[in-house]
Amino acid sequence: AKFLVLDEADQMLDLGFIIPLKKIAKHLPKERQTMLFSATMPKEIAELSTAYLHNPVRVEVNPSGRTADKVTQHIHFVAQKDKAAKLKELLARDPADLSMVFSRTKHGAEKILKVLLDAGHKAESIHGNKSQSQRDRAIKAFRDGVVSVLVATDVAARGIDIPGVTHVYNYDLPDVPENYVHRIGRTARAGATGIADAFCSSDETHLLKAIERLTGVALKVVSGEKHALPREDKRPERAPRPSGFGGHRDGVKNVRRQDGFVAQPQDGDATGEPARAKRPSRPQGAHPANAPRAHFSKDGKPAGKPAFKGPRRKKPGFKAASPTQAA
Repeated sequence: AKFLVLDEADQMLDLGFIIPLKKIAKHLPKERQTMLFSATMPKEIAELSTAYLHNPVRVEVNPSGRTADKVTQHIHFVAQKDKAAKLKELLARDPADLSMVFSRTKHGAEKILKVLLDAGHKAESIHGNKSQSQRDRAIKAFRDGVVSVLVATDVAARGIDIPGVTHVYNYDLPDVPENYVHRIGRTARAGATGIADAFCSSDETHLLKAIERLTGVALKVVSGEKHALPREDKRPERAPRPSGFGGHRDGVKNVRRQDGFVAQPQDGDATGEPARAKRPSRPQGAHPANAPRAHFSKDGKPAGKPAFKGPRRKKPGFKAASPTQAA
């Protein structure tokens, strides 16, 4: 072997492939040429890549974080629950165009696909849970125009080169701002023009700031307003507490029974029902376990309490004899 090529090197070194790469590198000769290719190369990954390179030469077509000049970038401030409706509205304007929709998670990609199919759109999805043959069929159908919408995640969409893509929709803003540059690079390829629309909810405003800081471009707001976004509540809704659960409330004491939680009135309850009879309090020391113990001498007469000599320790192999055996 004379060459080691890592395509999409930033993802190969960042998504847990580092251990297999180390195993492969052990079997390769030291005298070789190693080449790393990637649309984005974050600083941390670039430093990690030096472990595989010796006196490397960096070839960079565009500065890091720079987006294509012919991509028109838009931002829509929309609540998370309204993103599906906004996506269907934008896709209805140009139904014949090839569009890519990016989701942050695999589960989210499947939910988006179901929404589009229910709305009558011809769509497919590719993500990490799809087999390679399923991805190939989806991409071929998208390239041939059989389907007009392709829903994808960041990892699965790497390396897709389809010149006919006219629109890219960022349904979820990426956690890594460099992935935004890679997403919108799926359009405006080979000198063509393209449109990139991004949806931003109140929980994603910090991601939008990171993207604009990286690209140096303020995205044009075409719908919605940032300050008008409803605050998203990430906490799950709590189920209502069952009747009779908890402590005292409104003069009612809750007790547990075999048939569930029931409430029993306390003394002075407004219901007027008689309170349950309370068990009389036992005076201190009245419990049988606390009763004084009598001590007897060998002749059977009561004797005084023997002096405390410390806890008795059972010898190994010693077994106390029963009264019958002792007799």
